[in-house]
Amino acid sequence: MAKTITNFYRDWQEHKMSGGEIWRFVDLSGKHLGARIEDLAPNDTSSVHHFHTLEEEHVLVLDGTATLFFGTEEIPLETGDHVWFEAGEEVPHHILNTSDEPFRFLVFGERKKGDVVFYPEERRMFVKTASRNSYRYEPVGEDESLD
Repeated sequence: MAKTITNFYRDWQEHKMSGGEIWRFVDLSGKHLGARIEDLAPNDTSSVHHFHTLEEEHVLVLDGTATLFFGTEEIPLETGDHVWFEAGEEVPHHILNTSDEPFRFLVFGERKKGDVVFYPEERRMFVKTASRNSYRYEPVGEDESLD
């Protein structure tokens, strides 16, 4: 039974990121599978450098070119490329549109309660709970150890 019908030609949403970038997306998610089509303008980023403990994540490039930052590697992406990130692999990633043209991709992956998303460069993490509430943790002081 379909709960909603989403039209990916017309149902775009915009969210302003903390750095001022505009994140454009169409959410196609269900209960167990998260899926979005994202549109990045030149110099926009898909997210903060991160990795998941429980959720596998996939990216399928629909149109354009960009750069995948995977750990310390920079990997070029182009139309038709597919990349996936294994759950629990502690290598952070994000995509930056390094071209002069728009970059569009489909990102999809599991939705699992208890998943922890780590943002190592920002020294914070995000915990997903069963009730769809989420909690964000940040260290209080610079000298605190996360061990």
